[in-house]
Amino acid sequence: MSEYVQPRITDEEALDMLQNMSTAELMGRADAIRRARHGNKTYYVHSHNLNPTNLCVVKCKLCSFWRPENAADAYITSLEDARKNLEKAQNWNLTDLHIVGGMIPELDMKYYEDLFSLSREMLPGVLLQGMTAVEIHWIAGNAGITVRECLERLKACGFGSISGGGAEIFHPDVRKKIATTKILAQHWLDVHKTAHELGLPTNATMLFGHIEKDEHLIDHLSRLRELQDETGGFQAVIPLPFQANGKALGVKHTPSGDRQIRVAALSRVYCDNFPHVRMLVNYMDRKLLGVLTHSGVDDIGGTSLDERIAKEGGAPTSQKFFTAREMEDFLANLGHTPVLTNSVYEQVEGQPDVNAIPEAPTVSSRWKTILDRVEAGERINAEDAAILYDEAPFQELGRVADLRRRQAVPGDLATYVFDKNLNTTNVCVVDCKFCAFYTKQEKDNAYVKSPEEIVEQVKAAAAAGATQILIQGGLHPELKLEYYEACLSGIRDNVDIWIHSLSPTEIEFMAKMEHISIKECLQRLKDAGLQSLPGGGAEILNDEVRKRISPKKTRSKAWLDLMEDAHSIGLKTTATMVYGFGETNEQRIEHFMKVRDLQDKTGGFTAFIPWSFSPDMTDLECQRLQNGVDYLRLIAMARIILDNVPHLQAGWVTEGPDVSQLALQFGADDYGGVLMTEEVVSATGVDYKVDEDLVVHLIREAGWIPSQRTTQYDTIKVYDEEMTGA
Repeated sequence: MSEYVQPRITDEEALDMLQNMSTAELMGRADAIRRARHGNKTYYVHSHNLNPTNLCVVKCKLCSFWRPENAADAYITSLEDARKNLEKAQNWNLTDLHIVGGMIPELDMKYYEDLFSLSREMLPGVLLQGMTAVEIHWIAGNAGITVRECLERLKACGFGSISGGGAEIFHPDVRKKIATTKILAQHWLDVHKTAHELGLPTNATMLFGHIEKDEHLIDHLSRLRELQDETGGFQAVIPLPFQANGKALGVKHTPSGDRQIRVAALSRVYCDNFPHVRMLVNYMDRKLLGVLTHSGVDDIGGTSLDERIAKEGGAPTSQKFFTAREMEDFLANLGHTPVLTNSVYEQVEGQPDVNAIPEAPTVSSRWKTILDRVEAGERINAEDAAILYDEAPFQELGRVADLRRRQAVPGDLATYVFDKNLNTTNVCVVDCKFCAFYTKQEKDNAYVKSPEEIVEQVKAAAAAGATQILIQGGLHPELKLEYYEACLSGIRDNVDIWIHSLSPTEIEFMAKMEHISIKECLQRLKDAGLQSLPGGGAEILNDEVRKRISPKKTRSKAWLDLMEDAHSIGLKTTATMVYGFGETNEQRIEHFMKVRDLQDKTGGFTAFIPWSFSPDMTDLECQRLQNGVDYLRLIAMARIILDNVPHLQAGWVTEGPDVSQLALQFGADDYGGVLMTEEVVSATGVDYKVDEDLVVHLIREAGWIPSQRTTQYDTIKVYDEEMTGA
């Protein structure tokens, strides 16, 4: 198979793509290039970081790593300290040692020659890389030698590749504000050009998401592409999202998932002469990283053991990988062929040949005509849906789902609700294997909140701005219908808030204990103050799956019948899906079809809300963890199949802020709730957080106008460009 060749795009075309092309389409274009070049292969390194010092004469405004000389945590790594550090790493089977740090006169040319010689001696066969162009330029100047001589001397001591850091943004309008004391952009490029002339391969970074404009990103990539045309010495372009959690620059938000996806995908499309696009795992959420590998990124960086710079910048340490096997499993879960390599993509013993051009996999194209029919507005059946789910690229599903979303919910608004979840009790007799929240009545951690406590907590929530209250809990054998009526009427009579509460499972349990019909139970709850019903307890509406995961819970027909009863007495409801229990795609489609059929009959569903199963701390063994790509595929399928359910809600509680934001590009029109409390999902260890300000920012950065809504999707307020999140 010949090397993939694409028509080269101009700077103007690149800017237009970045600003105007739909995210799903941009992802698809970048992924096609990545797969034509690398197939399913995705690269990673097993690396260790050694930072000689966090003192630095440059003192960049954008850096949270450097420390002043009198700081309590300032340090300088002596050669003896380095020896002890490297001794620990000798049995780690590393591919790379990454050496990078601050610049001070005490660490001179001889220090670095000795450090690299020591590293080569102690870690033979490991690629010694790092040393940004900024460091090399400064060390050479401090020693009174040329950059070429500096690089030649370091290369003689084992130095194998420049990592690419320090580029930041080349455009002078940005560079003079964020890196005033750093070398000029041309100096950075000249260092890399000299390295290429000496046979030293290098990488190139671009730090985005601070004060730059789109035009500055294109200018940066253009200068990299121009040098690559001349020398061919760059191995990878590495977009680095600026970490706003650090102390630098005073930037409020780290680039969102949508922004990271768009910049990475554009880098792949525009930098047509770069072999690789790399994103670094230590800078981002793991589910987002998985989506990036389907958006043009073929390299996810590495383990980066003992990494400090990103950490000091506020990067989430919870997403780090600590072993090569962990990275391998992560990539295999995404359908990739993991390739352990080093930072210059040299063959590692026992790994697939990284230089072989992969054959493109044979795929069916029968999904195309089906998706064309969907795009034309046609309703599809279960057989068509199965073909789309199994065979269509998820980016194509997203592109069409986005079109269908715009038809179903016209206008530019994307909504959210300010709500609070309250749990009446954590005692439950159902013992669902997938639940980490429930406990037994006799346990010390068991609790029941009184109706008075519930009312006081709802008052506090309303005072803080909540417009919706969701009350639910376990199935407690001593909590009768009268208890729930007291809770509801207490809220109705004392608090101005919409009561969107109680799952079908709870209502069925109450009715059974009271020996009354479901409809009578619903009517009594409605009379007490219930205004709408959440769709919890649906899980997967297939009884084979339900018997396996929750044998004591209601069967699928009972859930649907209860929803029909609710609709018949004027209670609107939502419909949910929890997926990832090992069910098949056909069983998921069965769930969609049952919801669609009931909606055709009653029109009572206001929204559909899917989220993935979180297995930690539960009794249910998970066959395969669901990743961000799985979620976006399912979101798109939900919009395509559920053509009669107006609203589709993103699920940040389980998917995280970044991937749920991407759902707004894949068919979702609602970002869900700004939850003031949540206990059920967080009991599994998944504990994402958002506030209203972040939700407004994420919606806006996804290209929509943020709008706070009521439970019934009436508008409360719209954030125009002048307004900021509260």
